[in-house]
Amino acid sequence: MEKKTICITGIDGTGKSTLIKGILNHFKNFYYASIWDLMTSGAKGLPFKSKSEIDQFLCSLTPDSRLLFLAHCIKYSMDKALESQKDTILIDSYHYKYFATEKALGASESLIQSLEIEFPEPDIVIELLLPVEIASQRKSKYSRYECGLDINPCITSFIAFQNEAINEWKRYDKTNWIRMDARQPPEKMLEETLQIIV
Repeated sequence: MEKKTICITGIDGTGKSTLIKGILNHFKNFYYASIWDLMTSGAKGLPFKSKSEIDQFLCSLTPDSRLLFLAHCIKYSMDKALESQKDTILIDSYHYKYFATEKALGASESLIQSLEIEFPEPDIVIELLLPVEIASQRKSKYSRYECGLDINPCITSFIAFQNEAINEWKRYDKTNWIRMDARQPPEKMLEETLQIIV
């Protein structure tokens, strides 16, 4: 069965989770694919008890080993989505966000390129755009990972690192991407998105 793939991506704090929740409430037959599928799936997944434990684990890895681990998690979520009976897959972030982040954290360019070919372009990619300063104010807590592995994650390290990561997003061909202003109210973003994917 040919499946339609829709990706909602963007840097941390742009409102991806809120938008995705709204889409899933509207289309209850969509399959939701996320990097968290393997990490938070209990006995069948990896032995993490919280996102804080995952953050600690990621920060303990070397750049290339962390890239391989995250690519493994994304590939797992996509494989499970393709095995499902659902005909539409809604992808959270996909490799775009994580590979750009890992490049900013020092991952090998050649390794990233070799992995990128394993992740085909979705039918629709919607990138949420938001100034980093505004994104930082939307978050109540910062992880070390989204703050460049800073031992004391805070708004300052979040802004500094996310600006570095944004530079790495230039690697992607966004010719066919739909870029959405994430400063809009969530209801407006959802309305606009539904018009795009229907």
